[in-house]
Amino acid sequence: MKASGFVRQADDWYVEPAWCVDALVRAERPFVGSVLDPCCGGGNIVGRLEAAGVAAIGSDLRDRTEGSFPVIGFDDALPLFRPASVVSNPPYGRAQDMIDRSLECTQDRVCVLLRLAFLEGQKRRDWFENVPLARVWVCSRRVSMPPGGTEVKPSGGAIAYAWFVFEHGWRGQPVVGFLADGETT
Repeated sequence: MKASGFVRQADDWYVEPAWCVDALVRAERPFVGSVLDPCCGGGNIVGRLEAAGVAAIGSDLRDRTEGSFPVIGFDDALPLFRPASVVSNPPYGRAQDMIDRSLECTQDRVCVLLRLAFLEGQKRRDWFENVPLARVWVCSRRVSMPPGGTEVKPSGGAIAYAWFVFEHGWRGQPVVGFLADGETT
């Protein structure tokens, strides 16, 4: 059992709430060009981006949507699609690799939803000094992310999450902002 109260899901597939994606879209400047979610799971992020008028595409390592998205790992999807930006809720254990690979294959920005604790660690501190972390959008309300492909319903989240935005050309320290139920504060 994890700290979230859920049994660990294969491939770390957990479903983010729609309000959390909508909050990112409202907080960030408009996305220009195509946006890829290379770990799209059931397609929630892609659907929310499309609803906001963003040209979004998705792919995943596994077919979780009966053929709606290409089955391809992020290492191959990024150079294949060459998106302007990436927006994703990646597997936590591969997040840093996915961010690095995404920065190699995009021109605009990489936005990833991760535990706020992603900021911690001496090795990661050294890594942060060499990547363009521009913004950290902290979810003021705890995010409940039940395992994908299950009947588990979201309920009061136990873990603090944030959107980490890496922007090409960013210089300086990251800006911290707060998201509350889809609104920027």
